[in-house]
Amino acid sequence: MGAMLTAVDLWKVYPMGETEVSALRGVSLEIRSGEMLAITGPSGSGKTTLLNCLSSLDVVSKGEIHFEGVDISNLSDSERTRIRGGKMGFIFQQYQLLPVLSAVENVELPLLLLNTSADEARRKAMEALSIMGLSNRAGHKPSELSGGQQQRVAIARAIVHNPSILFADEPTGNLDSDTSDSVMMALEELNQRHGITLVVVTHDISVSNRCGRVLEINDGILSGTSHEEE
Repeated sequence: MGAMLTAVDLWKVYPMGETEVSALRGVSLEIRSGEMLAITGPSGSGKTTLLNCLSSLDVVSKGEIHFEGVDISNLSDSERTRIRGGKMGFIFQQYQLLPVLSAVENVELPLLLLNTSADEARRKAMEALSIMGLSNRAGHKPSELSGGQQQRVAIARAIVHNPSILFADEPTGNLDSDTSDSVMMALEELNQRHGITLVVVTHDISVSNRCGRVLEINDGILSGTSHEEE
């Protein structure tokens, strides 16, 4: 498996009054195409900052990030937005579904924003819901769905445009252990059967244990890496 994303010497520095706080301090890593990677660490360790920088939701203070051969660390806002919209999917702890829309309408929304035709957007949205085992809930609004179902709708929305990489920030943080297990099974299936590269930020060891590789971050420094057997 080749490298899909490479980060070199990433720093993220925030001004705090008259001082500065470094949320990332010289982080370097490589994410291989098709792998399922966990980034763990205690609260405030920098793991969400790292995820946001790797995915270009946030801009690094120093360092380089290469995604599919392109240096995305110095692109304009509009270019980064275009790459995220076309190549990346995002899953968050808060499902961020629009309450007035049905499940299928929530899922097709990113495609409509990319000017996909209504028919094509609906077809792909139903396909994504089917992958998540939710075909029979397509017409339900978020308030009519359980937490686990809402998160699976959010995952369907994240994969509807066929991204090459999925970034998940505490995707099971609001779920009980049984529901968390079903969501992780869905993510594993996306990784194993559909070949989507997955980067999961989590403090939950039962989640990180299911990933092929685990990286730890503490005080903005990446350490304690454990690799799957090559």
